[in-house]
Amino acid sequence: MASPVSFPFLPAAALTAVLLAGLYKFIIYPALLSPLAKIPAARWHARFSPLYSYYIRWANIENRTVHDLHRRYGPVVRLGPAELSINCYEGGLKTIYTGGFPKTEWYHERFINYETDNLFTTADPKEHHHLKRMVTNVFSKSSILSSSTLRITTSAVIFDRLFPILRESSRSGKAVNIHPLNYAYAMDSFTGFQLGGKLGTNFIQNTEEREWYTHHFFDGRPYLFWDFEVPNFTRWLQRLGIRLVPAWCAESQFALEDWFVPKCDRAAELVASQDEKPLQTSGDWPTIFAALKQKFEEFDGKSKTPRPTDESELYPHRLEIASNLFDHTVAAIETSGNALTYLHYELARRPDVQSALRGELLTLDPDRKRELPDSKALDALPLLDAIVHETLRRYTPVGGPQPRVTPRVCTIAGYEGIPPGVRVQASSWTLHRNPEVFPDPGAWRPERWIGATPDELTEMRKWFWAFGSGSRMCIGSHFAMLSIKLVVAAVYAQFQTSVVDAEGMEQTDGFSGGPIGNKLWLQFVEV
Repeated sequence: MASPVSFPFLPAAALTAVLLAGLYKFIIYPALLSPLAKIPAARWHARFSPLYSYYIRWANIENRTVHDLHRRYGPVVRLGPAELSINCYEGGLKTIYTGGFPKTEWYHERFINYETDNLFTTADPKEHHHLKRMVTNVFSKSSILSSSTLRITTSAVIFDRLFPILRESSRSGKAVNIHPLNYAYAMDSFTGFQLGGKLGTNFIQNTEEREWYTHHFFDGRPYLFWDFEVPNFTRWLQRLGIRLVPAWCAESQFALEDWFVPKCDRAAELVASQDEKPLQTSGDWPTIFAALKQKFEEFDGKSKTPRPTDESELYPHRLEIASNLFDHTVAAIETSGNALTYLHYELARRPDVQSALRGELLTLDPDRKRELPDSKALDALPLLDAIVHETLRRYTPVGGPQPRVTPRVCTIAGYEGIPPGVRVQASSWTLHRNPEVFPDPGAWRPERWIGATPDELTEMRKWFWAFGSGSRMCIGSHFAMLSIKLVVAAVYAQFQTSVVDAEGMEQTDGFSGGPIGNKLWLQFVEV
């Protein structure tokens, strides 16, 4: 009987074939043959490894690093095998953010609340369009500028809560740390409009609640990378008993959610039990809550498929409403709060600009001491508008990248054949520092918005990205602009400011950023 033929070389050949295939797929193709290979790479190994992009996020140096890379390599930089950073309008911002490129899973990982998606986290374009339509009207510029509830609640926040603190500073000669008060104002102003004056927060006067909130909101920031950039790796290690993120980080998120949802429940009771007009007159109507709840109810009424009932819900869509409203507050407190701090910082160092601003404000009503100026008239003031725009440009509150994913083969900034599934992103930190659009971009110069030619102004507004662009741009941009203008107008019509302690005003890196010193001490003097 013949012995069977053996092939001792087969295992080695198979292993070699696997290694060669892996070498081709993971190194040779992405580094040399991919359509992305012709794009300048941040590092030589970024062509086939994502470790560099992970590193700059982990080290919290992404914004400054990517900005420097664009200065060296131009409008497109490859940060990883399937990741591009963009710094151009035509073929970049215009293509990606007005072209319907979907969001990445990163938004869902980082900004979901109550385990329920919201307007900011949802990736599906149709679902996003549906949710956006529900609140487009209440957040429109015309609605914001004409809202009586917003005017009443913001007036109470400024004159009844904030001004006594500023007057005491003027009387006693003691400085005020305005930074936490800016967070407090941003939250109180927004939740007063969102939930009504009675249900909104009072962080200006209730320092204990404010400090509790900011502790839970900010203290977990050093661990964000592990949870949201490499979530699968982090969960895998956790299953092995290796915890990179302390348990209290998740507990803080749950604590904030548990703190907020009862406010929504009380708003639901208010809407169900009382008429709208008297509450609008008193400033207690929960404007945004009521609008969103009504739109969900209208959608349910038009739907051909009955909505499944859940006996545990106090009212339909309870957690969907809470997730969206909680997300609004998260955006309001940090972004507007940081913007106000930097605005005060620049004005407090420039008494001449303060004087010019005060002169402009007094043209509206020289004797106004208790009432806010007309919102439309205030919005039209050129110097005030320039000061706010320049602050949001120079100290953009959300300077980090806004990632999207290519949905199909496309051309990005002149590079053809970019395949689907590539992460593409721009950041306002870099866009706002283009010297061809914003000469001397590191300087705070509000006059650039006033003295510009029509063509220059058009170009600056194209590159101004504090609120993003396209269908996914910040839904609350009009509220944010008016809220900032109202408090700045009220304060600088009646007070002069000067810096007492501005150590640590350098802006932190990352998705959003404020002063690294987390403080700004100013002296207020009533005029």
